Amino acid sequence: MKKLVAVFALAFFVMSSAFAGQEIVDCKDRRGNILDKNLDTLNQVRKSKANRPQVYVEGQITKVLPEDKDGRPHQKYVIQAFDSVKIAVVSNLEFGRVPVKIGEVVAVCGEYLNAEGGMVHWTHFDPHGGHPDGFTVHNGTLYGDEEIN
Repeated sequence: MKKLVAVFALAFFVMSSAFAGQEIVDCKDRRGNILDKNLDTLNQVRKSKANRPQVYVEGQITKVLPEDKDGRPHQKYVIQAFDSVKIAVVSNLEFGRVPVKIGEVVAVCGEYLNAEGGMVHWTHFDPHGGHPDGFTVHNGTLYGDEEIN
């Protein structure tokens, strides 16, 4: 079912441009509510004391960081979210590597941590079903929708 949803989401994304203000895959919170995709919503989360809320961010990649190989391997990079806020993205490589390069644009849905200036992780589906699903969209491709290992 997740693959079918991902195929439809990807087809919709290809037919529209996420970064021209048009809709892409929905990012949902723990209750299933669709999150707004804007800077105001992100800033509300950043100022709140919420426990690991789900967020949506999109922006240009400003830095690609070395991978974290301790424990489960993670890919790391920094984006300038909504042309305003720098946020680190940490993606579990068990759900695929996103072929990011400085200057490219990504859309990310995941869990926000108020650490090191802000971080988004859990950018993939939850194979156990107890956590909101996250994702990354890069160059029209949806990442994090399936476990690859």
